[in-house]
Amino acid sequence: MDIGPVIACLFTSALLFLFSYLIWKKQEFTLIAGFNENTFRGDKNKLANSVGFFLMTSGVLILILPFGIGVVGLIAGQVISILIILGIVILVFYINRLSKSVA
Repeated sequence: MDIGPVIACLFTSALLFLFSYLIWKKQEFTLIAGFNENTFRGDKNKLANSVGFFLMTSGVLILILPFGIGVVGLIAGQVISILIILGIVILVFYINRLSKSVA
């Protein structure tokens, strides 16, 4: 197994874990793209929890990606990619629903 993809996935996972911590625990909403405090009327704690959880889950999936490809093959990469894309779609709809709810 080549070490380059493993290092790239470790670095990417570390960044996702860092951003997850900053958004989820430290409530750094400025790290969320397109977030405007003036127009967001929903629950900010739910927003931080959902975005932080998604980033942490994506970090775990990317962390296991090179090992999954080494054991199972390229199908593992396709499954992980589909899971992340599906997570993004669900997160966008959830954030949109949070934004429209009355606080």
